[in-house]
Amino acid sequence: MSLLAYSKTNLLQARKLALQIEQDMITDVFDTTLVKYSGKNTQSPSSQGKSFVTLFEQWVSSYKQMDCELHTNYNSTRNMIKKWGIVKPENILSKINAETFCPGTYNRRLTILKGFVNWLVQQAIWKQNPLLSVQAKKFRKIKQLKREPFTEPEITQILNAFKNDSFCPQYSFHKHSHYYPFIYFLFKTGVRNAEAIGLRVGSINLVQQVIEIKEVLARTLKSTSSVNRVRKETKNGKERLLPLTTDLLQVLPPLLKGKGKDDLVFLSPNGKAIDDKNFQNRIFKKILKELKMPERVLYACRHTFGSRCIDQGITPVMTAFLMGNNPETALRNYTHQINLPKDLPEI
Repeated sequence: MSLLAYSKTNLLQARKLALQIEQDMITDVFDTTLVKYSGKNTQSPSSQGKSFVTLFEQWVSSYKQMDCELHTNYNSTRNMIKKWGIVKPENILSKINAETFCPGTYNRRLTILKGFVNWLVQQAIWKQNPLLSVQAKKFRKIKQLKREPFTEPEITQILNAFKNDSFCPQYSFHKHSHYYPFIYFLFKTGVRNAEAIGLRVGSINLVQQVIEIKEVLARTLKSTSSVNRVRKETKNGKERLLPLTTDLLQVLPPLLKGKGKDDLVFLSPNGKAIDDKNFQNRIFKKILKELKMPERVLYACRHTFGSRCIDQGITPVMTAFLMGNNPETALRNYTHQINLPKDLPEI
């Protein structure tokens, strides 16, 4: 390296730089390009002295408009790179490849890190993106048995069990029948759990007989309880209208009486937002077990709706509209028929 002119002052500066190089070699952060020691600052002033994790948080909040404390994928990726310690272009690939993720998780984290490192390159913090050519892992998508759709006889059994408190302890203070409108609504409309939980009275138009699905009361990383939920737009930002059918006109109006337009339609027995995780574990799971049905998650109600729509001849495009999905998603996830045809096409 060629430094400054030979003088007593510059010799002191050179010794200081030599100590820094020695320290960087000991701590395994030596810059083999020597740019760090040449006096040519290639980093933006806002990035100097910031750790890899701090820069990641800056990128997530300022450029992705997300929050590492609220969004699961960014939170888990941030926690992963915290665990890594010092991250450099030379070791980032070996660090992510050393993780024992399933292929789906690996691909999500890789995509996020590729975007982040691209930003580091744009900001002249890193010279190149070592992840740019890394391919996503191929994997066979495993069938999620706990999301398998219910048959029509199973739906009837479940609804009757809720309505009649069939498996509710005799002296229980909170009756299962309290949740009958909620579970009926999930089966009937196929809305996401958080969309039903966050449904407000003002979104139900009794005059035009439509239901507007435009927001959710989403769980956070802290918990699924009502105090930790946040109101957001729907999962993909799509708003949609659902018909307020004759049977829903019988189920929903009693829940609207005496409420303001911003009040929740569905409430827990304590008057709070429903905690779908507790509902799943304490009530839904128990009823399925008593009915001798395979365990399913509450989200199976949505899969049931999508599959029934396709099974009954509703086009994938209309099914996607009703569910707030893309047609490709409807075709991919809901085209498994619940009932086999009695015959096959003639030859």
